[in-house]
Amino acid sequence: MGENKTVRLLHLSDVHFGRPHVAAHVAAVEAFAAAHEFDVIVVSGDVSQRARRNEFRQAGAFLDRMKQLAPLLVVPGNHDTAWWFGVLNIGIPPLIHGGYRRWISKDLEPTLQIPGATIVGLNSSPGIQLHTLTKRPRDLSVRGALTDRQMDDATARFAAAPSGDFKVLVVHHNVVPGELSQRWGMTRHEFMLDAIARSGAHLVLSGHDHQEKATVVERRDGKFVASTAGTLSNRSRGGRESAFMTVTADSSTISVTPWLYVADRNEFKSATPLVASR
Repeated sequence: MGENKTVRLLHLSDVHFGRPHVAAHVAAVEAFAAAHEFDVIVVSGDVSQRARRNEFRQAGAFLDRMKQLAPLLVVPGNHDTAWWFGVLNIGIPPLIHGGYRRWISKDLEPTLQIPGATIVGLNSSPGIQLHTLTKRPRDLSVRGALTDRQMDDATARFAAAPSGDFKVLVVHHNVVPGELSQRWGMTRHEFMLDAIARSGAHLVLSGHDHQEKATVVERRDGKFVASTAGTLSNRSRGGRESAFMTVTADSSTISVTPWLYVADRNEFKSATPLVASR
């Protein structure tokens, strides 16, 4: 990234078109995005609630409007995954993401390059597979996972990025525990944190937990900033306001700002940002 290059990013997640959808929240986000200039918009999964056709159609229309404002990268979440079509790879696994591929994106693990930044998306929502299983039945179809192959692929993509690029990894499941839930989004979380630190990523964007959070993660092989966006639906954790994040990054600093919904003004208001060295 050039010395004077600044990247401005809008990070949304868990829009949940379907029963939990809140039209006022989405309209306020669209107004916010139109009023600000972003270099890229990222949506880190769960654009639908039940992976249904009509939900994907509504989500697709929303994403098309976002694309008019800035380059867009989106990855699937567990609610976008029809896991019942291929449990443990038995059944018809290609149908697990059939609706998402048709209405949202054929690419489940996209890469987007813009001036000054390389954004890599990984699919942490493969449905119910061996590497997503835990000892808790309630985790079925909810926990996410990343494989060694996926992390090796992300590392290779970052290595191929232009020198000095701001490197952003996008997944659906939260890579650090939520403040209220105290739950990890993925299995093998220690492996995952180490692999991310080695990958060269400066920032990881995720959702899933439905509570906003930004923190610095330090590991033996490196450090990165983790941003968990809240939800735009009515399923916020602990009755909190809907929330999204904005990120501003230059050659030395990463700033992540939460934006919380104010109902009586039908708009989002900024909260205290996390400012970290790159």
